[in-house]
Amino acid sequence: MSCIKQNYRMFSNKTHEKAHNSLKDGKIDKAIELYTKALLENPDDCNIISDRGVAYIHKNDQVNCLKDFNRGIELQPDYSYRYASRAYAKKHFGDIDGAVEDYEKAVELDPEDAIAQNNLGLLLEEKGYKKQAEERFKRADRLSKMEDGLYGVINDLEKEDELTDKSEKEQLPFQQLNQDSIEKERTTTEQMSRGVEFKKVFTSRSQLKEFLNFIKNGFKLK
Repeated sequence: MSCIKQNYRMFSNKTHEKAHNSLKDGKIDKAIELYTKALLENPDDCNIISDRGVAYIHKNDQVNCLKDFNRGIELQPDYSYRYASRAYAKKHFGDIDGAVEDYEKAVELDPEDAIAQNNLGLLLEEKGYKKQAEERFKRADRLSKMEDGLYGVINDLEKEDELTDKSEKEQLPFQQLNQDSIEKERTTTEQMSRGVEFKKVFTSRSQLKEFLNFIKNGFKLK
């Protein structure tokens, strides 16, 4: 299932978090009960609705599962993740054609979603459309490499910052510096200079995503 890349989860309320933990522990009925209770506090919260839909997948309850995912799309009709989520559910319940339709809508709304592109490719391949599937796989691979490369740069820059801070605290006496260390310091300084400029442009993954859109649209703003 396509999802937003995060190292943490945000919950709408405490009950939402308890529901998530219950589902993680395999307590499906308890999780559904808590998600329903959480919705009493935030009735139109799409994240709670979607999470309860996932719980219904675990319970193999197709009717209530799709009811939740349909509701999410009603509330956020232009958000690709809602269609990708319902596509995942439809695939789980054996509706391959419906899943393909939803994944196609998801990538129409968010063409750089590598996961949705890949999942669509898998379904097209399953249906025997090998050429179309291969095209989706190529797009997914290209997008993943672009994202991983840019995210890798940010991670490298963060590591460089940590090393620089540490280096500043542990300055060696001038006489201990040899030619190799001087050269290394020069290289690090050049990298930092490039890094500072890069971070001025990209300070978050959302900004990177906007940049990916810019590239995809032929370097034109939409």
